[in-house]
Amino acid sequence: MLALPGVTLACVDTANHALALRALRRSAERIRFARTLLLTDALPGGVAAPDDVEVTAIAPLRSRDDYSRFVLKDLAAHVRTPHVLLVQWDGYVVHPEAWDPAFLDCDYLGARWFWFTDGHDVGNGGFSLRSHRLLDALRDPRIALVEAEDVTIGRAHRALLEREHGIRFGTAALADRFAFEAAYPVGRPFGFHGLYNFCRVMPPGELAALVPAFSDAIARSPQLAQLGRNCVALGQWRAAIAVAQRMLAADAAHGEARALLAQSEAALARGAGVGRNDPCPCGSGRRYKACHGALGAAAPVPAPAPADALVAQALDAHRRGDLAAAEAGYRDALAAAPAHPHALHYLGVTDWQRGRLDEALARLEQAVTLVPHEPEFHDNLGLALAAYDRPEDAAAAHRRALALDPSRAGTWNNLGLALHAAQRLDEAIEAFRRALAIEPAAPQVRFNLALALLAAGHDARAWPCYEARREVAAFADAVPPPATPRWTGDDPAGRTILLVPEQGLGDAIMFVRYVAPLAARGARVIVQAPRALVGLFRGVAGADRVIGDDEPRPPHDAWLPLLSLPGLLGIDAAATRAQVPYLAADPARRAHIRDALGPPDGRLRAGLAWAGNPRNANDRRRSIDLARLVPLLRLPGVQWWSLAWRDGEDQIARVPEARALRTFDTGGDFAATAALVAELDVVVSVDTSVAHLAGALARPVLVLLPFAADWRWRTGRDDCDWYPTARLFRQAAPGAWAPAVEAVGEALGALTRSR
Repeated sequence: MLALPGVTLACVDTANHALALRALRRSAERIRFARTLLLTDALPGGVAAPDDVEVTAIAPLRSRDDYSRFVLKDLAAHVRTPHVLLVQWDGYVVHPEAWDPAFLDCDYLGARWFWFTDGHDVGNGGFSLRSHRLLDALRDPRIALVEAEDVTIGRAHRALLEREHGIRFGTAALADRFAFEAAYPVGRPFGFHGLYNFCRVMPPGELAALVPAFSDAIARSPQLAQLGRNCVALGQWRAAIAVAQRMLAADAAHGEARALLAQSEAALARGAGVGRNDPCPCGSGRRYKACHGALGAAAPVPAPAPADALVAQALDAHRRGDLAAAEAGYRDALAAAPAHPHALHYLGVTDWQRGRLDEALARLEQAVTLVPHEPEFHDNLGLALAAYDRPEDAAAAHRRALALDPSRAGTWNNLGLALHAAQRLDEAIEAFRRALAIEPAAPQVRFNLALALLAAGHDARAWPCYEARREVAAFADAVPPPATPRWTGDDPAGRTILLVPEQGLGDAIMFVRYVAPLAARGARVIVQAPRALVGLFRGVAGADRVIGDDEPRPPHDAWLPLLSLPGLLGIDAAATRAQVPYLAADPARRAHIRDALGPPDGRLRAGLAWAGNPRNANDRRRSIDLARLVPLLRLPGVQWWSLAWRDGEDQIARVPEARALRTFDTGGDFAATAALVAELDVVVSVDTSVAHLAGALARPVLVLLPFAADWRWRTGRDDCDWYPTARLFRQAAPGAWAPAVEAVGEALGALTRSR
C-alpha cells in the first residue's frame, strides 16, 4: 500500500454527503494518508462515515462561490500536513501506482485546462494537490475570488503567488500524469475529476447502479447530460439508460433524455454499438476502452484551443475509420501547434495505416520524446517498427509501454508478435501467455500463441489454440459453414464427414493429407475444395468424393474445417513425414506435358515460383522480385520453367534475363500444374502453394524463406517436417535475400554437376 504521511486527503461538501464519502473511500482504498477528512455541515440520516474518516462541521455551502471562498481562505485551518489532496464527490484516485514523488515538489497541481495556451493551464481544482505553503499564501488580502477558486489560484493571481510567495505550479507534463478532467487522459493518471468521466473510470454496471443515487440537482446538470452522451459514444447502453431515466425523473419533459433513452434501449435490444472490451474500430488492435473509446464527446468546458479542438474532431473521424478526414484534422492541428503530441502521434498512426512508414516513424518517435510516459505512444511506435521489419526495436518499444502499464493485454500480444518476428519464440510464447492471463478469451492472442507454438514444434500444445482462428476476423469463413453438427473427434466409423476448405490453396494442399487417416477410421469423407484444386484432389487417398466450393453440398452427418483435422486426429510430425507423397499427377496429363516439353537436352529442368498471392498479408516478405533471382537465371546448364501465377509473370518483361523463362499455360488448374512439376527435375519456390504442391508430390523443392517464416517451416532448420524432399533456404536477417539466393544457386550447381 502506498504511504503518504505528509498528505491529508480532504473533501469539502455540504450537499452530496454519501457521494463525497464514496470519493474519499475510493481515494484511500490503496493509499495510507496522514488523515482523511470530510468537511461538511452534518451527515443526513442513513449516511455514516467510516471510522477512518474524520468529519468536521462547517457552515452549509449554498453556492459555488461559497465553496470557493471556503477553499481559498478557510481550508488552511483544517490541514496540519505539508500537503492536502483535495477531491470532490466526482473526482478521486484511480491509479495509485501512478503516484510520483515529484508531485510533492509542487505547491499546486491539478489537471490541465487544455483550452488555455499561455502556459497558465495547470489546472483544475476538483482533484488537486496543494501545499500548506499555498494555503497560507492564499490568505493574502490581495487575493480575492475571481470566478472559481481554481481559476483564482491558477490564472487570476498566479503571477502574484509565484512572484511574492514563491509558489511552484506543476508543469503541463506533470499535470497530465497527475490527473485528467476535460482532456483525453494521457496514459493512466493518478486521478481524475468530472462526472462526465465516470464512464471512463468505472465499469458500466457499477455506473448504472450508482446513477439513481444522484440528487435532482445533479440530474438537471449539464454534466450528467454529457455523461449520458459519453456512455452512448462508448456503447455503454445500460449506463446510458440509467442516466436518461434519472434525468427524466427530475424533469419528465427533458427532450434529450427521452431521445437518449429510446436510442439506448433500441441499441441494447439489438446488441448494437462498440463495447468497451471490443476491438477499437481504428484497427490498432487494442480494446475500444483503451484506445479511441474515450474520445467520443467533448467535456462541458469553455471552448477549447484550436489545436485541441481539431485533434478531438480528427480522433472522432479516426474512430469512425475516416482516415482522410482524420489526417486532415491532425495536419490542421499541427499547423496551429507544431509540437502538439497527440496530433503528431495520431498523424503518425494514419501514416502507418496508409503504409507511409518513413513518415510514421519520424512522427511517432517525436511524439514519444514529447510524452515519454504514455504507454500507447510506445506501443504504436512498436507496431510501426514491426511493419518496418525492425522486430528487435519493436519489442523494445512494446517493453517500454509495458514498463509504464503492465496491464495492457494488447501490448503483451504486440510484444509477442515482435518477438516471434525476431525468432525469439520462447519469449514470444511467454508474452502471449501474459496477454491471456489478462484477457483469457482473446481469440487473436490464442491464435498467435498457436502459431508460435507450431513454429517451435510444439504441435500437440498448439492445435487446441489453433482453433481460435475461427474467431479471428482475418480468417472468417470465405465459405459459409454447413448447418450440420461439427465433428468433435468422436468415433467417425460409419459416418459421412464433410471437410470444408479455408485459408489459401497451399493450406488445402498441405492438410488434405489427413483425409486418408480419417477414412482409415471408418469415415466416408467428402472433400470440398477451391475450384482450382478439385481435379488434383480427386486422386487423394480416402476421399470418397471431391466437390468444388461453388457446388451444393451433398448429405453428410458432420463437418469440419480442413485445418482442424490434425488436432483431432492427434497425428505427430514423424507420422506426417511418412505420408509423402500423398498427391499424384494424372498420367495422361503428364504424357501431354512431356510431349510439350520436348526431348531432354541435358540441362536441368527447373521450375521457378517467385511470387505468391499478393493479397496475402505477409506477401511482401515472402515473395521475391524476379530481378533478385537473376543470379539463378544466369546459371549454366539449367532450363527454367515459370511456375508463377499471372501476378508474378507480369515481371518477366521487365527482367531481360527472364526472357529465357519458358511458360506453360496450365489454365489455373493445379492438376495441370502438378503434371508439369512431376516432369521437372527440381522446383525453386518461395513460400507459396507451388512449394506445397512439389512437396506433396515428393518432388525435389528448394524453398526460399523470409527471416520470420510461416510456422509450417518451423525455425532454424533446413529440412521440413511435412515434406521430406524439401530443402529450406532462409534469410539470415529480415529482407536479406542475396545470401539465400546464392545458397540456392550453389545447390542447383551441385545438381547439374551430378547429372
